[in-house]
Amino acid sequence: MDSKRVKWSTPACLVLLTLLMGCVSKAELEQRQSQLFQTGVEQKQATAETEGSIEVKTTNGIVAIAPTVVGYSTEQIDDPLESINRPIFAFNHVFYTWVLNPLAKGYTTIMPDPAEVAVSQFFSNLREPLNSINHLLQADASKSGTSLGRFFINSTIGILGLFDPATEWFDIEVQKTTLNDTLTSWDVSPGAFIVIPILGQSDLRNGLSTFTETTFAPVTFVSEQPQTLYIQTYDGFHEFSPRVKSYETLYKESDDPYVFFRNMYMQSVLRNKEYLEQPQQPESESGEEQQSKLND
Repeated sequence: MDSKRVKWSTPACLVLLTLLMGCVSKAELEQRQSQLFQTGVEQKQATAETEGSIEVKTTNGIVAIAPTVVGYSTEQIDDPLESINRPIFAFNHVFYTWVLNPLAKGYTTIMPDPAEVAVSQFFSNLREPLNSINHLLQADASKSGTSLGRFFINSTIGILGLFDPATEWFDIEVQKTTLNDTLTSWDVSPGAFIVIPILGQSDLRNGLSTFTETTFAPVTFVSEQPQTLYIQTYDGFHEFSPRVKSYETLYKESDDPYVFFRNMYMQSVLRNKEYLEQPQQPESESGEEQQSKLND
């Protein structure tokens, strides 16, 4: 990559990208929206029972979320930059309220479902090489090969990734992972909590991941500026759009939105770490085989 293109893409993308890379199908987008705003919160599958709680419709049903800080003690949060983070958080809210959210609502209203799914799958396929590299850096050659296989199948039979025959025909599921996951697997600390302009809640480790993957994204090797910037911005906007309603609801119902969103983000960091540390069941064992062992 020539130095001129790096000079263009790096700072511009950090300011204009509206979310991290990587899109999935519409069902997965809704699931991701649910996970983002439920992290560390007790889920209930019926009408909210807690006084003052709010109800958010997700793919798992109606979830009751209390607009308070839960599940993460103050002592665990490294937020030395709060005096800087809060003004950026306030700026982001104004930008979301008057610019991004109205655009996102209009976009999701006029965008046909099949087209939305196709766009999501296109961008999901576009980042498969990054998935493969990160799996390799995590010493998982099997998943690295799976990601490469998905990329070649969906880029050819799937018409540049607009369709997902790798999943539908060959049962090769997406194995998304990021540099942030790689650094986590190397026991790199997340560092201080930060708020990035437009991108929102993050930490130093995840911010480095966003910066690096934006700069060296596959699209930067097949397009020139400013087309690269347009593509990456649209990618982030497309991923952000389904989350607007949940963001607005939680912001309005939170006593201190900054603290609420900060703690919810930090809960997700802990959960991701715990998930990576869990022992994985051997793929060769089916559910019936595992149940048989328990019965024995």
